[in-house]
Amino acid sequence: MRGISGMARLSWQLLTLILLAQLVVPAAMGAASTIAGDGARVGGTDVNGSSAVKAPGEAVAAGIWIAPDGDWEKVTEDMKETLQSLAGPSRVLRIMVQEEEDLIEQGYIGTSDGVLVLWPDVTETLQLIAPFDFRERPWYLEAARAGDTIWTKPYQSQTTGDISITCATPISAEGNLSGVVGMDVSLAEMDLDLANFSSGYPFLLDGQGAVVMKPPTPEGFLWDEILEPGSLLDSKNPELAELAEAMVRGEEGTAFVRLDKGSARIVYAPLPSVGWSLGVASGDQELAAAKASAYDQLFRCISGHTEILALETGEALRGESFGMGISLREGGPGPSRPMALGAAAISLLLGAIIGWWAGRRASDPVLEAVARGLEEVGRGDLEARIAGDGSRGARRLAEAFDEMALGLKDRIAESEERSLAAGRSEKAGEVIAEVQRLLIPERVPQIEGFEVAILALAEGRECCHFYDGFEMEGGKAMVVLAEVSGKGLSAAMAAAVTRSHIRAAARRLGDPAKALRETNQNLVGNVRNGMVVSCFCGILDLSSHALSYANAGHVPPFIVSSDGFVDTLVGGAIAMGALDHIDLEMEGWMIDPGDVLVIYNDGLIEVEDGDGERFGTESLITLVKENREKPAQQIAKDLERRIEDHMGGVRGRPDAVAVIVKRSG
Repeated sequence: MRGISGMARLSWQLLTLILLAQLVVPAAMGAASTIAGDGARVGGTDVNGSSAVKAPGEAVAAGIWIAPDGDWEKVTEDMKETLQSLAGPSRVLRIMVQEEEDLIEQGYIGTSDGVLVLWPDVTETLQLIAPFDFRERPWYLEAARAGDTIWTKPYQSQTTGDISITCATPISAEGNLSGVVGMDVSLAEMDLDLANFSSGYPFLLDGQGAVVMKPPTPEGFLWDEILEPGSLLDSKNPELAELAEAMVRGEEGTAFVRLDKGSARIVYAPLPSVGWSLGVASGDQELAAAKASAYDQLFRCISGHTEILALETGEALRGESFGMGISLREGGPGPSRPMALGAAAISLLLGAIIGWWAGRRASDPVLEAVARGLEEVGRGDLEARIAGDGSRGARRLAEAFDEMALGLKDRIAESEERSLAAGRSEKAGEVIAEVQRLLIPERVPQIEGFEVAILALAEGRECCHFYDGFEMEGGKAMVVLAEVSGKGLSAAMAAAVTRSHIRAAARRLGDPAKALRETNQNLVGNVRNGMVVSCFCGILDLSSHALSYANAGHVPPFIVSSDGFVDTLVGGAIAMGALDHIDLEMEGWMIDPGDVLVIYNDGLIEVEDGDGERFGTESLITLVKENREKPAQQIAKDLERRIEDHMGGVRGRPDAVAVIVKRSG
């Protein structure tokens, strides 16, 4: 009776473990998925979760706060228009924060009429501390007063407890202050790096000569004068004050300073982006310069983000953009295997043990040991092992049990890793979707005296190109087609950066060549993984119908005249982002009535049929010549059909984009 009872108990334990394999393992996988997927939420948000109050900001993909009380009943018509304008910038904000989530703690766009868009969404916290008017916060006031990007002094983050700093850039629309963009940045990594400096004692001095960051002082520290409160510019030690002056001026060098407890050799190097300087007592000059450069790169990255976002927001509030599109073609690995596979494999393993044991007889002590081991595994202890009585059968059972436990542990680890990877992929997919929603144009550009049509066939995220158009002062309009030599989110971000720089430079300079040269200077050193950007940029004079253009490494566009003659718009330089300086001059062309301008990418002429034959430039020109008397939109439709006919049965959509501009009349 005891033997049967023991066997029954063992069978129930094994059955329980099988059920645990089916329930606990997927639960562990689910937990991993939850961890991996935790973070960004998609779609508009509201303060109190009510769908009734969500409508005014429904298109905003971030949290919304209406200053000072978060009261949606106080939303004015002007605020509603502001919320509509912030739909695009809110997505840019989310993308930037998610891209630098280890660095950026909080990002926000605050407008002068009291609308605050923020990510991550912490509006519930703001409700607890209301009234909260961001327009009275130091970051907003200082940026508004300076009219330029500012950095606050470091402070302790209430969220993380780490040292943080805020970067803020004013938003300008038609020359007026429309708000401020801000980002709270964690300096935890920099603080840790200072604490582990390999040579000397480091400290950071701000633009007023005050020490703003320093590691803990070691025992027997001799340089207390350096860390005195207040500004070192006011130090009673003239040598220390002279050093502080050099550091504040942004100089680099070495100084020997006599202090109360002995002399110190202090090397220093500037952080121009934030107006700070790194000093290292008894340090190495080359190391200090390298560290200062690395820290400055961090600050430049963040200030670049806020400035780009401020430009995007200003454009959106101004409402002058008439179209922008981006295309990202899918690439990368296929879907992961179902996670249930891990649980099934574990179940098979357990089933094998049951089958092996079912035909055998064992003594009660062995059964009890196995039962105890299974109970421990059932409670989640995958390190559990059993001890036999020394017999051959018991040893084999113990070995099988150990293999089962190890296998279960490995399977769960593998499943967790796959789940985490799937979560990261899903998150990246969400961000890609945000980029597409942001940059796909809501309408085709409309230019007075011209017809504009767009052909954009590419999809997904392997390749990235964008087209853009916006009105300018003085009766002019700009058209742009560019392509980034990268893929995925990094390429999309490079596209957004390029677009913003071109817009700002073109408005200020009114010259496409100068705009591209300046954009190139801003891109060099900031685009990732060696990406470059080819771009055709043209400015149309709506009164004279003259086209001024510049080409940075893009496929040369062509013009088909009303009588069928074809001219290629020659001239240009290499793509942007590769060299510090590109030799680029503005070119010009008169567009007569009936002329058709075609700006396209190389993906269009490289479309292949089933035999590998390319569509080619000649086919493109021939189609436009044959259809030049038709409206621009019809030419685009005919081109799409011709490409589809050329492809025949070839699957997929090509990486093809064309902007067709035809002068009316």
